[in-house]
Amino acid sequence: MYVLRGNGESHQAWSDRMRNEVSPRLLDLEPSKLQLTVTEAPPPKVASSVSGYEVEEAYPVAYDKAWSDGEPTPSPILLTMLRKKGGISSEEFIRRWHDGHTPLSLEIHPLWYYQRNVIREPVTQGADASDGIVLEACRTRGDFLNPARFFGGALKMVPNMLRVAKDVSGFLDMRKTETFYATEYHLRS
Repeated sequence: MYVLRGNGESHQAWSDRMRNEVSPRLLDLEPSKLQLTVTEAPPPKVASSVSGYEVEEAYPVAYDKAWSDGEPTPSPILLTMLRKKGGISSEEFIRRWHDGHTPLSLEIHPLWYYQRNVIREPVTQGADASDGIVLEACRTRGDFLNPARFFGGALKMVPNMLRVAKDVSGFLDMRKTETFYATEYHLRS
């Protein structure tokens, strides 16, 4: 899995270049599968970089893809770059993430898709530090943007927000974890 951060051009120009120039070149390499996820809004100013990772991929929830390759996935994507909390082992991080947070997320959030990628090791020199990459989707934009819907209903919203906050603070470094609202394209499924 590769994470590319912009090089100073406008967000729109970068996004267009990823979809119209870089993606066709990658498809020419004949990968068995190619998925592109592009942030919808410019992320915070960061240095440009290309970070490649060997990942262990899992799909606790997978949608049935019913749209053509090249078309955007019909729901927005949350892309999260996870960083484990200092002082916990990698084994404890994985245990808390897989056995605690994943079931909690599936209980609370109306997730239609959950792709979990454990970063095993970087494959590019100078790769940005990260411990995991998560792609999540709900069926509709409103499921993401309406906190009551995202956190299980008006009566459960506040208690569920507190449950999630307590859970993630136990294993994630929230100052270094990054979440982006994005659009996903299956270029080859």
